[in-house]
Amino acid sequence: MTPHRLEAPPAGWDLLLERDPNASPTHRPEVWAALAASLPGMRPCFIAAEEDGRMRGGAPVLIERRAGMHWLHALPFLLPGTPLAEPGAHRAVDAAVAEGLASLQRELGAVGGEWALYRPQGPPLDPAAAARVSGENRMFETAVIDLDQGLEPVRRRMNRKTRQELGRARANGLTFGEEPGMLADAYALHLSQSRGWSWNRPPPLELLRRLMHSTAAGVSPVARLFTVRDARGLLTAALVLDHRHESMVWWSGSHRDARERHAFGFLLWSIAEWAQRAGRARLNLGASGGSEAVWAFKRALGATGQRYPVRWLDARHATPVGRLAAGIQARLRRGRVRGEPA
Repeated sequence: MTPHRLEAPPAGWDLLLERDPNASPTHRPEVWAALAASLPGMRPCFIAAEEDGRMRGGAPVLIERRAGMHWLHALPFLLPGTPLAEPGAHRAVDAAVAEGLASLQRELGAVGGEWALYRPQGPPLDPAAAARVSGENRMFETAVIDLDQGLEPVRRRMNRKTRQELGRARANGLTFGEEPGMLADAYALHLSQSRGWSWNRPPPLELLRRLMHSTAAGVSPVARLFTVRDARGLLTAALVLDHRHESMVWWSGSHRDARERHAFGFLLWSIAEWAQRAGRARLNLGASGGSEAVWAFKRALGATGQRYPVRWLDARHATPVGRLAAGIQARLRRGRVRGEPA
């Protein structure tokens, strides 16, 4: 199988999005377009794995050019850029995409970047394939609510305290809804709440606006904003990236009163109910930023852990100036979550 670089996915990618159960919202080309349009110096690229002139799979990558140097992101913000493939072709597609990404590294003298390899339905990426890309594997864990069997098995996994808190939230008059017009207010809550989180890098508001408006006629929106409020106003909100196989809670913001009113748990559970009604196979609640308390909270909602590798690209093929830039960047990013040793 041979890798080929393209500006956009060829015909057949939409079919893979439907057929590969590992497809996530970030495999939608509208997401790549919004990222490239909102982040400086970015352009999208697609690596197709072809055999006998036919695409068998592929994956996106965004190429960032800054100060004459290049970084490769598959994808930015640690969004999943795992290859999709036809049934039975994942191993060969992974190898071809990895070779395509490694070729880009060498050709551009890449300074760094990342490749997030979340694949909830398997098979896991072959370590030998990932090793073709110069860098280091680190392990992350995301919290996933499986919706295939409905919500009753999830409720049984919940602890008693969480069920009681959800009941109190409803009894206290909290209401759940989809309110795209509240994006600016929700973003302000996110910025206020996350101030002081050393690992947090808020996405630009313009990117979120583009994601919420990036869709074609007759196609579900890429991003939805869900809210919980009481009589006084907005308590908490979350932006959810959406695809027919998976909904992903990407970021959220909460008022200081949200915790005592159990608003955020009520929000996540209400999103799970929405996703189950919409026919999604799973709800991805995201990683926990290294916080055991956050992970315990998600587990109490009935989520289970899904471990996956992230390949952090190194500067082995960069120029001396590029390697110096990589060293400075590494020092500036000390304290950010980079996962556990593989």
